[in-house]
Amino acid sequence: MLTRLLVLVLCVLVWAAPISAQDFTLQATYGDVDLDEGFLPDPYDVELTAGGSIDVNVGGCSYGYVANAPDVKFRYATSGGSNLYIYGISGDDTTLLINTPNGSWLCDDDSYGDGDPIVVIPNAPAGRYDIWIGTYSDELSPATLYLSEIDPRDSGDGASGYTGGQAPDLSLEPTFGFVELDEGFLPDPSEVELTAGGSVDVNVGGCSYGYVANAPDVKFRYATSGDSDLYIYAISGDDTTLLINTATGSWLCDDDSYGDGDPIVVIPNAPAGRYDIWVGTYGDDLAPASLYISEIDPR
Repeated sequence: MLTRLLVLVLCVLVWAAPISAQDFTLQATYGDVDLDEGFLPDPYDVELTAGGSIDVNVGGCSYGYVANAPDVKFRYATSGGSNLYIYGISGDDTTLLINTPNGSWLCDDDSYGDGDPIVVIPNAPAGRYDIWIGTYSDELSPATLYLSEIDPRDSGDGASGYTGGQAPDLSLEPTFGFVELDEGFLPDPSEVELTAGGSVDVNVGGCSYGYVANAPDVKFRYATSGDSDLYIYAISGDDTTLLINTATGSWLCDDDSYGDGDPIVVIPNAPAGRYDIWVGTYGDDLAPASLYISEIDPR
């Protein structure tokens, strides 16, 4: 009787054991990614092949097929004050599976739209994220993984087919370069010569005037204690505008507050982080202009 009971228990255990499971201890197939908070360019992308032979069933996630090894291991250095947006773009129906630094499992299927997944992690903790892009069926598919601190659903995403319109695309690289400044920077103001204007008729975040380019003119990263004010303004012989996506993700804009058709945006106690800046024109013509970034009120 005891022998029959032991055989029965062993059969139950064998039946209950999973045949296979994704293994986050393995090396990532498409490499390791190390990013610091405020990373540029944003988003960071990795080309890969989505899908695999593992039928996902872990941590409340029970859909999609993934590979055994993680596609990407992402190590994030952060204060914990930024949100993370991890998403995938593909021509097929893809899924996301993520093991977070605290060991929890996150997943998504179609929340980004068009069969593409996105996982949003508010105040994302520092540490390692093991990431799989799966397919809803068991077929493989080419895909792109994106890591971002900016919500791509607020502004459109060039990777997903965004081509301009009412909101410019802050995921693109800046046309006139990156600017990195520490609080108390010299010389003050910092100046960038550029061409204002573009084909995008602005209507985003309460800003509904001016024409800007699709890509930001300048991406500005600011290291600060948060005690200094920022004055961002432009000078041109034409009627210009300013559009700024701030370090907190909010949109700011101005038309003529600096005088003579020139704009200025004042940000009291400006937070550290990245500012995406466009100098636009009130009409749809292009115009030479100078962008200034200062901690001193030029007025």
